[in-house]
Amino acid sequence: MMIASPQAIAAHRRNLGRLVAAGQDLARTAEKTQEMALASVQTIGYRTAMMMQAVGDPVAMTNPEFTLMGQEKVEAAIQSHHAMMDSCRAMFEGWSAWVMGQAGTTAKAMTELATCRTPADVVRIQQNFVQCSFVNATNAATKLTEAVIRMTDAGLVPIHKVAYANAERLAKEHA
Repeated sequence: MMIASPQAIAAHRRNLGRLVAAGQDLARTAEKTQEMALASVQTIGYRTAMMMQAVGDPVAMTNPEFTLMGQEKVEAAIQSHHAMMDSCRAMFEGWSAWVMGQAGTTAKAMTELATCRTPADVVRIQQNFVQCSFVNATNAATKLTEAVIRMTDAGLVPIHKVAYANAERLAKEHA
């Protein structure tokens, strides 16, 4: 593969398309984070008001909402952790793709260098090696970017779900 060869350009275009899609996924994750933050503020406001009203009243302090606060946070954190751990495989695949791609590129270059006959052959092989190394690195970087965004989103889903549901439920109860 020569520098700026059609194969290298095609690989870079594919990666660019994948990075644009990853950017769109990241924007959706950011939107979900904003929704979760607003829902959390709303929920904290309702619960703080409930606690302030319950101060000094032992019966009011038995409100199941106060127990639910801690329990649902622990459950959402556990679900988030499991979702993120399930997503780690994609990160491993990204690193493996880079290592294996680079190993193959290096082995090919070493084999070709052993059989080259002219200085021009050496330059061509080196150019090819550098170009393939860049393509391997950009492919791996793209896969890792996609994996990190997926992992972030997977970890956010359970927490977003609980925060949003709490805000809706408490808004209905206090409307």
